[in-house]
Amino acid sequence: MSVACMAATAYSPAGRAQDVYAGVIVPGVKQSDGRAGNVSNAVEDHLHVQGYVKEPSHKIPVVASVDVIVVGGGPAGVAAAVSAARQGASTMLVEKTSYLGGLWTGGLVLPVLATHGKGKSGEWTKATGGICVELCDKLLKEGWAFNPDSPRVDPEATKYLLDKTVYDAGVRVVYNAVAAGVTMSGNRVESILLDCNTGRIAVKCKMAVDASGDGCLFNWTGDPYEARRYHISTSYLLGGCKGKKIGGKTPVDDMRFSTIGTRAHEDGLDVFRVSELQQKHRLDLWDRIETLRRKPETKDVYLMEVAPTTGVRVTRVLNSLHNVTLAESMEWTTYDDVIGMSGACDPFDYKGRRVEKKDRPVWQIPYRSILPQQTANLLVCGRCFGYDQGITWDAREISTCMVTGQAAGTAAALSAAYRCAPRDIDVKILQNKLVKEKVRLAF
Repeated sequence: MSVACMAATAYSPAGRAQDVYAGVIVPGVKQSDGRAGNVSNAVEDHLHVQGYVKEPSHKIPVVASVDVIVVGGGPAGVAAAVSAARQGASTMLVEKTSYLGGLWTGGLVLPVLATHGKGKSGEWTKATGGICVELCDKLLKEGWAFNPDSPRVDPEATKYLLDKTVYDAGVRVVYNAVAAGVTMSGNRVESILLDCNTGRIAVKCKMAVDASGDGCLFNWTGDPYEARRYHISTSYLLGGCKGKKIGGKTPVDDMRFSTIGTRAHEDGLDVFRVSELQQKHRLDLWDRIETLRRKPETKDVYLMEVAPTTGVRVTRVLNSLHNVTLAESMEWTTYDDVIGMSGACDPFDYKGRRVEKKDRPVWQIPYRSILPQQTANLLVCGRCFGYDQGITWDAREISTCMVTGQAAGTAAALSAAYRCAPRDIDVKILQNKLVKEKVRLAF
């Protein structure tokens, strides 16, 4: 075994009788809205099932083999793919839409939050580093973003920069392809199945990174997780706003952004409900803008764009080797296997008191929180890595997604190179790689 690997630990999931999984049910699961902390991964928990059909067995052509495949081209997926490629791994990034950035760009969630927090000295300090800072600094330098503490970006410029960054890193991007399943060999992902307009295809991989936002891969591999409910909204852009106090500012003078939606806890895995909300938001938004245009002071305002990606905030969250807790994040908990840090977003209640943004500590993220309990060659990053309900807001922010993505991609490349499971790599080597890429690890 390579010096980069520690002694292997025997671990093998039980009950793996098939090669292809489309939603393995973990024994003893219960339907959950996340608040009760129960595990749920069955379609029956989210939709009313009227019956079942059997998909005919057929051969699926293998069209590529890579060291690392990353599913999901949002901030986490881009960070993972770029990091893996920069470490020398042959890397493929799979994205279901025709652009990168996920909710950051396609969801018009323009502010990059949780980049700073309260340091141990009591001063406001930068928590994030690495690719997150690299991208934000470029956007700020070009005038495509403003406000260094919480950069607010131009979505089209950000799409361009993300494409340029993955291209320069040598990542092979596959757009308009939806992950449709996995094939397994024992407790390892052997290949990812993709649906595209040429039909269903397969890509073989040494390591897989789940950056889907919805935990699609660990759902198929049978790793346990929580199904959580959260707010669902739709963002939009307004034009003709120069000199008007309306919406949130953007780097483009006459463009503003805002959001329409609900604060209710919605099931983002209920495709019918999400579709219903998307339609309702669009209809309500049109009426809202028409009302606005009837006022003399806003008669020139017009609807530029409704976000093509619905703002589903949280769905599946991994039950990792160690889920970060709110208490740990508030009490300066240190981890020997730290792989990055995050910061503050919004005020919240903790132990009966209100914690304002300025008083929210920066917090560490352990490597164990991006590792599933069962599957040997899978890493998880973005909004579905392992954390408890209380820390949801900060954990799902764009900056945190990039931090966990960079760690996942770097670890995946190391694991492929040293031919060992991600949990068996020497975490010191991983940490040294991250520090070299200017990732902040220490308080």
